[in-house]
Amino acid sequence: MPILSYHHIGPRPAGARFASLYVAPSQLDRQLWALRRMGMRGISMSDGLSRLRNGYGRGHEVVLTFDDGYRNALTAALPILRHHGFKATCFLVSGLIGGHNSWDDGLGVGRTDLMSRADVETWLAAGMEIGSHSCTHPRLQALDEAAATDEIFASRATLQKMFGVIVDHFAYPFGDFTTATVDLVRRCGYVSAVTTQPGTARATDDAHRLPRLLVDGERGLGRFLLQVGTPYVDLRHGRGLFAD
Repeated sequence: MPILSYHHIGPRPAGARFASLYVAPSQLDRQLWALRRMGMRGISMSDGLSRLRNGYGRGHEVVLTFDDGYRNALTAALPILRHHGFKATCFLVSGLIGGHNSWDDGLGVGRTDLMSRADVETWLAAGMEIGSHSCTHPRLQALDEAAATDEIFASRATLQKMFGVIVDHFAYPFGDFTTATVDLVRRCGYVSAVTTQPGTARATDDAHRLPRLLVDGERGLGRFLLQVGTPYVDLRHGRGLFAD
């Protein structure tokens, strides 16, 4: 089952350091339209993990995830998700809700607003899911065990108390993890954790080291479909499933 990883949904700033992380709203809309046209559904981590374990809907579903909790996931992505009838999971940095991407300060990366508490409540009310992305988005492997445990455990506890939902899924900040980090995430009660290692998730995978497919905003729709594992269709000539 493909697990897609999105970050920014919006225009790419001039000179953006990580240009591939910006997916235009029109691009997201086209991607989801294409998936839906081929009979595929966008689902949350919880639904995806359940179906992966039980073998349901194999080949007809894709998990949609948004890292960091940028406000544009709400303002730009949510209307598109709702239009196509898709669900998604957003991994939040619990200590920075209502703030900005402070982990990028000093790296030449522009500031981007993160969802506020009210924004997250709107996201949840729309039927979407949240997961944890730690408290402050540190490099967990650089912390001692006590500090890393606090980042992982406190984030889950904070989000559950703040929003009254169960938080079962974790995304490793920067995609970095070690065997010790994975063990901490497991011991803190998370059902799954996603990485930035490329690949399609399988039922035999360690649920706390799940691979994902980064959606590259600099690639076209054909490359996106090949990445997801769908049959390539020549859109220029309206062939196959894309013909009206």
